[in-house]
Amino acid sequence: MKGLILIAHCSKRSLSNNEFLDLVSEVENKDKKFAKIEAAFLEFATPNINTVVKTFIENGIREIYFYPYFLNSGKHVSVDLPNIINKLKEDYPLMEFRLLSHFGKSNKISNIIIEDISSYLKDGES
Repeated sequence: MKGLILIAHCSKRSLSNNEFLDLVSEVENKDKKFAKIEAAFLEFATPNINTVVKTFIENGIREIYFYPYFLNSGKHVSVDLPNIINKLKEDYPLMEFRLLSHFGKSNKISNIIIEDISSYLKDGES
């Protein structure tokens, strides 16, 4: 079975964290490729990555994908997350872990921005 963990940094504002949790719930409701989809926070909030991984393993998930919900490839994306995944590979050698490209690397983002901005313009405006 496959599981997906969407990872966000975290905010000191619980409202911001709840927005992310709502998004993850929406993704889970729409996607049928994964047996389970959960949120994890990198810092300051729960659940963290290790907690979600342990829960997945306890529920029989043996292949875990990590999707960083980050716009840019800063230190968390380029250093911290790979280090966390490498440690998980050491701790759980029979598991399969795959770190996916971060959200900001998607070639669809520019189209989403253009479409979203266009929705605010009146007909005929350019």
